[in-house]
Amino acid sequence: MADVIFVALTIAIFVIFGFVVKAVERL
Repeated sequence: MADVIFVALTIAIFVIFGFVVKAVERL
């Protein structure tokens, strides 16, 4: 069960990082 949570958190971090990069590129 811990592995599933870890994978979910990793994917969430990549998604958030992607949004941050796109937001910075717009500035």
